[in-house]
Amino acid sequence: MTPQELSKLDYEGASELLLAYATDAKKYEKEIAALKSQAEEWKSKAALARSRAMPELSEAASQKASELEAKAQELSLELASLRRDIGQLREALPIIKAKQRRVDPDLLLAELSMIVGDLGEEKPAGPGQGAPDGGTAAGKDASGSAAGAAATPEAPGAETSSRPPNNPPAGSIDDALAELKKKMGLL
Repeated sequence: MTPQELSKLDYEGASELLLAYATDAKKYEKEIAALKSQAEEWKSKAALARSRAMPELSEAASQKASELEAKAQELSLELASLRRDIGQLREALPIIKAKQRRVDPDLLLAELSMIVGDLGEEKPAGPGQGAPDGGTAAGKDASGSAAGAAATPEAPGAETSSRPPNNPPAGSIDDALAELKKKMGLL
């Protein structure tokens, strides 16, 4: 199997091809064993014909044994080629799987948001819409950026909100991201 053929395979296709090759290899092994067994039988028949002074039968049996051995040899060459391809596929399978593993940033952000809480911009919420005690959630100005940075006061004496920002501590975000990466198999 050429590297170009390997590069065109996806993981499922490569797995199926590996299974098919392994199945064919087992069939070839059984067929080769059967052909060798038959060849041995014909050799014994040829020896029996020689011992009974039947040269024509001996020659025919020897020829049949030679044909069976030649066929077994051809299948052995094909089996060696199959085993080589199986080895290449087994080496390429993890590489093919790794190529197909992609990280969807939107999915990653959605899962991180589910674990840690909403990291996007917060909108005012009315009673019953997620704000505690019927109050309002911190607005866009207080949330800073979408990454969760808190707004800094403009002047040293400026008033700050009596309510702490609705963002989790940075350490828990890092822990949640590491946990998510482990779940996705990226670590």
